[in-house]
Amino acid sequence: MEPPEDFLFPFPPYPIQKDFMKNLYKCLENGNLGIFESPTGTGKTLSIICGTLKWLIDHKNKQKLNITDQKADLERKSKKIEDNNVSDWFSAQTEKIKINVEKQSLQKQLDTLVKKEEKRNKYKEQLKDYYEESKKKKNYYKYAKNDSKSNERNHSLNEKDTNQVANDDDIEDDLVLKDTDCKSDSSDEEEEVVSQDCKLYFCSRTHSQLAQFIGELKKTSYADLISVVPLASRTNYCINAKIKSLKNISIINEQCQQLQKKKSTSKKEKDLKRLKTATSCPYMPGEQPILMAEILTSIRDIEDTVKTSKELKTCPYYATRKSIEDAQLVLVPYNSILHKSTRISSGINLNHSILIIDEAHNLLEAIERMHSVTVTGKHILHCFNQLSQYQKRFETVLTAKNVLLLSQLSFCLKKLIKILGGTSKSCPDDKVVNVTTTKLYTLEDFETMAEIDTINIFDLIDFIQKSRLIHKLRGYAEKYEDDLVFKKPIQEKKGVSAFLETLQKKNNAEVKENSTKDQNEQEKEQITSPLIIITSFLETLKTNCSDGRIFVTHGDTIGQGEMKFLLLNPAMHFSDIIKEARAVILAGGTMEPISEFKDQLFLSAGAKPERIVTFSCDHVIPKENILTCILKSGPTGLEYEFNYQNRQNKKLLDELGRTIINICNIVPAGIVVFLPSYSYEELLFKHLETSGVLTKIGTKKSIFREPKSTTQVNQVLEKYASAIKKPLKPQNGAILFSVVGGKLSEGLNFSDDLGRCVVVVGMPYPNIKSPELQEKMKYLNENVNPNAGAVFYENACMKAVNQCIGRAVRHVADYSTVVLLDKRYANKTKSLPGWIQRTLTVQSTFGGAVQSLAKFFSTRKQIGTSVK
Repeated sequence: MEPPEDFLFPFPPYPIQKDFMKNLYKCLENGNLGIFESPTGTGKTLSIICGTLKWLIDHKNKQKLNITDQKADLERKSKKIEDNNVSDWFSAQTEKIKINVEKQSLQKQLDTLVKKEEKRNKYKEQLKDYYEESKKKKNYYKYAKNDSKSNERNHSLNEKDTNQVANDDDIEDDLVLKDTDCKSDSSDEEEEVVSQDCKLYFCSRTHSQLAQFIGELKKTSYADLISVVPLASRTNYCINAKIKSLKNISIINEQCQQLQKKKSTSKKEKDLKRLKTATSCPYMPGEQPILMAEILTSIRDIEDTVKTSKELKTCPYYATRKSIEDAQLVLVPYNSILHKSTRISSGINLNHSILIIDEAHNLLEAIERMHSVTVTGKHILHCFNQLSQYQKRFETVLTAKNVLLLSQLSFCLKKLIKILGGTSKSCPDDKVVNVTTTKLYTLEDFETMAEIDTINIFDLIDFIQKSRLIHKLRGYAEKYEDDLVFKKPIQEKKGVSAFLETLQKKNNAEVKENSTKDQNEQEKEQITSPLIIITSFLETLKTNCSDGRIFVTHGDTIGQGEMKFLLLNPAMHFSDIIKEARAVILAGGTMEPISEFKDQLFLSAGAKPERIVTFSCDHVIPKENILTCILKSGPTGLEYEFNYQNRQNKKLLDELGRTIINICNIVPAGIVVFLPSYSYEELLFKHLETSGVLTKIGTKKSIFREPKSTTQVNQVLEKYASAIKKPLKPQNGAILFSVVGGKLSEGLNFSDDLGRCVVVVGMPYPNIKSPELQEKMKYLNENVNPNAGAVFYENACMKAVNQCIGRAVRHVADYSTVVLLDKRYANKTKSLPGWIQRTLTVQSTFGGAVQSLAKFFSTRKQIGTSVK
């Protein structure tokens, strides 16, 4: 199919938007792997929606047309055989049978397509009937409710007592490992949904970004033509308060699956009924078909779905998963797609389907983080303590096979403890005698050094998962938690020193209350479910030896020591996606360097070079609305080079302070200053405060800092925006000190007056001395090309800078300036976004930069006055 001219865009598209949609349409049709770059503010999301959904609808129509044409061809062949009175009737009849089989197959495909189209209307009728019936029943229940209240209450009380008895009787039995546990999958729910239907999977990093996508989708004509299902984890969808209160996602999954698990027992019917009542979820099944109909007939985000599910008293998590089969567009967060086991258990089948990954600029890093695991000595010791107590408690009822596998797990844990300098009798707070630096191991060397190479890790992990050992150990820990806490002998103090210590504790009690509370919750979580993270770490040992490394770091105490698995080859987790999907699109505002995605992701995952296509478009913002300058020196002529050696230089800090004061005097409204790290932001802020520079800045701008807590981000941004909209005279706006790669460098908009100038101080190179970074660079040099490590190091810096720059301009009428403070940027101009390079100037003197900024804002002020 050739790309069409009309994409049902909600308004006349810009030429670059039209070009984007045509190239996207062509990429999907040819089944390519696309890398699409469209600067923020160019309507990227709308272009993706209209381009992909237009192709999807056209593809369905083309499928039906092709099937109809093929059927017509077979009819003609069959008629031709009948018309030709050949003597060999046996051959003719055989040929007709073959044709009829093909016709039946085609008819089946056509019926499937037609039924899927008709399903949406059937769901609408189902909803209509349900709500009409509910309306009729409403009045009946209104009068019947009061009469039945007392009976229900009595029944509820009796049932509660019965459940408690049943629960007490069966809790021990539920904690014991059984051979039957190991013979079945962890959950009946995890049956893979087989579907050859072409779907569109849209993937983004956060649920808020998926909610924005839904908002944009509602603006288009396609909203009434397709069925959309937003997938999310149980953390977002669970409406069972008891389960959701567990907080840890792995524990929530375990407990939910346990509630859904069917019980098979030979007990009396009465006991079976009690057990079922005590272990089932009140929201399953509930009105699952009605909620599915709601999801598939109207565009809704996660919050809408949860709200409706509470009204219907049915689980939204399972309803959305069951709805995938009838959906045309499925919205998923990164983990649900990029993590294979999650993808399978969620019922996602990428065969013949389209995958679009938005905000893909950090995709490689996201895959690496997702599959990297850190386990501490505290985790291992708590897990070993749990397991030892568990084995001792149930040693008389465990089967020989389970005893063997539990012993193997205990053996592994003891060996891991030994690596960190402890023994099976150690406590987390025990000091490590010989503290060594971080050591690096390949997976093969680690298993040999740890002396666990004789254990079959595959079988051991399979046993942990299928026996539901994590759930059973957690249940045991909750019941006997007092026996599982590490306790050291306490020597009772007497006399004056004891009295003074009591007073000291009393005075400090209120100060430490909040931090202690959070710490206690964290400690409790580590005590009750350490096997979750231990299992994740053991799973990493199944990785190909060349694709990962393990770092062992000793702490001052055994509990502080840690072992970290680092994934070096993210492509290994992307190869299945490339093989299964019809087409894969990576989209983002800044995808440079594109070569990184080609070499380290697509080609390393086994893709053919001819299948990879790229597209990059300019910004919709006019050239005159953006000014970018690289400033090589400050007001006194001191050169800017914010490398590691110079960051403590007080003369350089003074020069930076003078520069910021001058920028504040010229730039109206909001200024965002990005600094290389949190430590440097702290250093600079203290210096500016001590030197009196902050006081001078405060006469022009209200001063704000990026908060350390994520929960405070919105609060700070609101105050920052308020100070810009309603400045206190003589101030004319606000300045916000932020960190490159921090909470404000990605995903947030500083449009219009919120970001009239973005200042990037220095070049945020990662720590070259980091063992993880050095190993990553070494791996790239050996497996991609000899210079790949150095390129990766440069790219890590410039990608972070480009994300900061992208915060400034967000729509066609916006305008802003970008100031890069470091002479080294003069050699990195090609690594900056194309739309930035249009107006880029390298200023050797501070005066030239000030003059350019002043002229820019003077011109903007004149334009604004003339418009008014």
